[in-house]
Parts: sequence; C-alpha cells; structure tokens
Amino acid sequence: MHSIKRQQGAVLIVSLIILLVLTLIGVSGARGVLMNERMTAASRDAKVALEVAESVSRQGEAYIDTLANTDSFGTTGWLRSAGNGPDDVFDADTWTDTNSTAKTVGMKGPGDSDMSGRMYIEMSGLASDDSNPADVDMSAGDTGLYFEDIKVFKIVARGEGPGGTERIVVTLYGKAF
Repeated sequence: MHSIKRQQGAVLIVSLIILLVLTLIGVSGARGVLMNERMTAASRDAKVALEVAESVSRQGEAYIDTLANTDSFGTTGWLRSAGNGPDDVFDADTWTDTNSTAKTVGMKGPGDSDMSGRMYIEMSGLASDDSNPADVDMSAGDTGLYFEDIKVFKIVARGEGPGGTERIVVTLYGKAF
C-alpha cells in the first residue's frame, strides 16, 4: 500500500499527452482531406467552365456555317466587323448583352439547371492560298488553279463553371463565301 501512495498520476499525464498528440494528428489529417476536396472541386469547376466555353465556340462555328454573307457584322453587338471587337476580353462589360450573346449548352448544372455561356464573333480578315500552283500540280496540266478567299472569324467564348470559375476560349474559323 505504501507504493500506491507514492504514485503522483504519471500514467494519467502520459496518457493525456498521447491523447493530445493523436488529436493533433487527426485534426491535421482532416484539414488535409478538406484541402484536397477543395482542390478537386476547383479543378472540376475549371474543367466544366472550359467545356461550356468550347461548346459555345462550336455553336459559333455552326452559326458561321449558316451565313450567306457578312452583312450582319458591324461595330456593335455580338457580330463585329474586323477591328471592332471589344478591347478587353477580361472586362465585365465585354460579357453583357451589349457586346455578346448568351448561348445555352447541352450540359446540366446544379439542380439540373441548364448551363450557358456567352460569345461574340469578330471578322478577322481573309485567308487565301497564294502558293504557286506549279509547286504541286494536281490539276492534270491545268495551271490556272483558283483558290477561293476564305473569310476568317475570331470566335471568343466564355464559360462559367457551377462554382463561378470562368474560362475564355478564342478560336479562329474560316468560311468561303
């Protein structure tokens, strides 16, 4: 009985220190998991935003394919003549109804809502094949080859992910008229 009285609670103190260390390890692990979850969500959001922007860009290409002429392009609106596009694609005003148009894409967002993006199209000029037809003669002796001028359009599309991440895609697309 004499040895029991001499113990001053050393086992209790050691147990509490071990419990504290284990708690700190658990909290640190939980924080790491939360950080990884946030990074995964941000990566997914960025990929969704990119897919929306690419889908809107494809809609712009489909629209250009339906054009019979470029008379609808001007200095305002979402169809712009060469050199008349918005100056800053990162400016919020570029993505209003004044300078761009909204397009719904085939993807669904949170709560099964339709996702959409915005775009504008600017004419960029002409692309012609000015090469010497004698270099590669595929005309069976007819050296009077004719290549149509192709009008090049710059499609600028903006997509937004469910978490608010934005991606802007700029593509060039050509069509012979």
